[in-house]
Amino acid sequence: MDIWTLIGGIAAIFFAYRLYTALGRREGHMEAPAPRGNPAGSSDPANASGLRPAFEGPAAAGLEAIAAADSRFDPDSFLEGARSAYTMIVQAFAAGDRKALEPLLATSVLDRYTAAIDQRADRGETVKTEIERIKSAEITEAGHSDHIARVKVRFVAEIATETRDQDGVLVQGDLGHLSTVTEDWQFERRTDTGNPNWVLTRVAAV
Repeated sequence: MDIWTLIGGIAAIFFAYRLYTALGRREGHMEAPAPRGNPAGSSDPANASGLRPAFEGPAAAGLEAIAAADSRFDPDSFLEGARSAYTMIVQAFAAGDRKALEPLLATSVLDRYTAAIDQRADRGETVKTEIERIKSAEITEAGHSDHIARVKVRFVAEIATETRDQDGVLVQGDLGHLSTVTEDWQFERRTDTGNPNWVLTRVAAV
């Protein structure tokens, strides 16, 4: 094993662990956010009591249900982790890095991604993907049932990708051309265990 492979493996494990421990969690020392439109330090009774603001948007009821099952759940922290997961998964899939994908994907998704990586390897193809930026990441649906929290995030990103054959000949895509990609990613985790890990269970193009 050469030194760059070793360093890459250590980095993948480190970032996967950070994602594992942070996605969707509010650490105990963090204060609850002040209600919208109410400056910190105001005399509003709700703010003074430390109550968090009600969730807003199309997924509000589902987010409330998740928070009722897990008091540490915080949508803002979740979205920050989801954006990191998006980047890690897209780049790991392009690189064919199964180890980086394993802790981030549900078994059914991992099987499909692994099959695609194997087919690509059989053809001798390599893929390069560059994420110029994630333009937006918005929670569109959320819910909690049977001890499973589900959150759907709509990502809009500018991405360039290309595929080359074993001789280095371009067969698809172009790193010089950015495409706007819109996808719904669904994440899930069990709330009846101590495992804080969210995994990707579904991806759908929009």
